[in-house]
Amino acid sequence: MKKWFILFASLFVVCGSAFAASKSKKKNEFKDPRDKQTYRTVKIAGLEWLGDNLNYKTEGSFCYKDDDDQCMVYGRLYTWDAAKKACPAGFRLPTHADFESLWTAAGADFNAGYLIKADYGWSGDTNGNDTLKFSAMPAGNRFDDETYGNTAKFAFFWSSDDSSEGVAPGSARVWYLTSKSMAFGYMSKPKNFGFSVRCVR
Repeated sequence: MKKWFILFASLFVVCGSAFAASKSKKKNEFKDPRDKQTYRTVKIAGLEWLGDNLNYKTEGSFCYKDDDDQCMVYGRLYTWDAAKKACPAGFRLPTHADFESLWTAAGADFNAGYLIKADYGWSGDTNGNDTLKFSAMPAGNRFDDETYGNTAKFAFFWSSDDSSEGVAPGSARVWYLTSKSMAFGYMSKPKNFGFSVRCVR
């Protein structure tokens, strides 16, 4: 009887641990109800980010070089107008302040990109250590002439900011990482370019 009790207790502990692990795993994931794709989620400085580039197919979004396999690796590239509407319910396109918060969490210095970049996929010896689990991949971009470039070299992320000082008419603010340095910075780019999207809430 004692042996049976010990066996039952052991099975209860194992099953309980497996359930807890499964529950914990799901807690750090988000399944988009629109197309059932699952994304990692990561909390950084009080914000919950998708830990992967958005891959929701919508008008104004593209796979790198029009190759569906590239979308599986890097997510889709969106025009700014498409990016504004692409995030699932409850999430939004990040503001400039959201990205500043991410930069601050990464140290607010010229090496912030080291904590934000994925630890693989970047050209040369410029991978990050992905301390924050943001896992930024060098997805490149789509140009306004419908050509593509910069994979393995740049990660660009649209912000919702298109009206601040320094943002040119017809453009919006983009935060970016490059294989040339470990910096995480921003610039203004035309809205009809295709860049990656990271949703936040």
